[in-house]
Amino acid sequence: MIVALTKLNAPALLERFLREVITASYDGSENAALLGSVSALGAAHAAAVLSGLVSARMPERPNECSELLLALSESPSLCFPEAAEAAVAALDIIATHDKGTETLGWEPEEPQRPLDPQFLENLLRALQHFKGGTLCGTAAEKIAARPEIYSPVTLVVPAIERICAGRGQQTAAVDSSVRRLWTSAAEFLLQCSETPPKPPSDWRLNFELSCSCPDCRELQTFARDPAERVRRFRVKKERRRHLHNMIDTHRLDMTHVTERAGSPQTLVCTKDRRTFNRRMKQYQDEIAAMLRLVRLAPKAGGAALSKRMEVAGKRAADLKQRAASATE
Repeated sequence: MIVALTKLNAPALLERFLREVITASYDGSENAALLGSVSALGAAHAAAVLSGLVSARMPERPNECSELLLALSESPSLCFPEAAEAAVAALDIIATHDKGTETLGWEPEEPQRPLDPQFLENLLRALQHFKGGTLCGTAAEKIAARPEIYSPVTLVVPAIERICAGRGQQTAAVDSSVRRLWTSAAEFLLQCSETPPKPPSDWRLNFELSCSCPDCRELQTFARDPAERVRRFRVKKERRRHLHNMIDTHRLDMTHVTERAGSPQTLVCTKDRRTFNRRMKQYQDEIAAMLRLVRLAPKAGGAALSKRMEVAGKRAADLKQRAASATE
């Protein structure tokens, strides 16, 4: 429809369609058609429409919006500052956006793509062409301030690697932003390494079940026992189902398997170390990201942090060996 209205040179209908339909349902597949529609809309109307679309959809479609922004930045005639400013402003609300009011009622829900390094690379490479590159620094500050959303491990460090691999394509504004992101990621990861995961000393699970039936009281007693690792519940099917529902609902560190022998059958519950193992895996990923940052250290101001990260990496290697022994 975008292509058809562009060919018909119907700017009023085209703008209405983009505002009332595409802005609500945008998923990135329209990017090429949107770029082609600018000639029919005219620069002023195109800037208003595209900035409105980016503002509305960036919280749910950040990867796709960054691709659109990069495409706009590649042509001087399409470098609409309003669109870039909308993208930077939306960085404050990514992952806090309330879904359900932006999409058409008949549109099937699709899972949102997680933020990937390409998003950050596209964003910074695009922003260097808008408003003299000043928006790059603003974006870097917003990203550095929200490590819980813009993960240093899975987003920032890989993006820095990608950007540094193509240094010939970037300006001083991107270089400055990368240095800011490098420093914030290094400081964040160093802080994480200061309190490494402590292997559990026994098999006690501290939690409070929401049910107080006799079976759940026994499950709770078993969970809080520091020495007992396996408990067998020989009960009827409904009671077994209730127990494994409680285990799953409370995300307890234990497996539950039905032993299909005898009547009634037996639910075998076995404690494990999944929470600790998950945190240990996260910690090792943080250390690996730190060591990657060391190789990417900026020439000015990165030596001190790099040295601290190397020391933390050696400490983590020792911890990994001790943790492996604790979970055997």
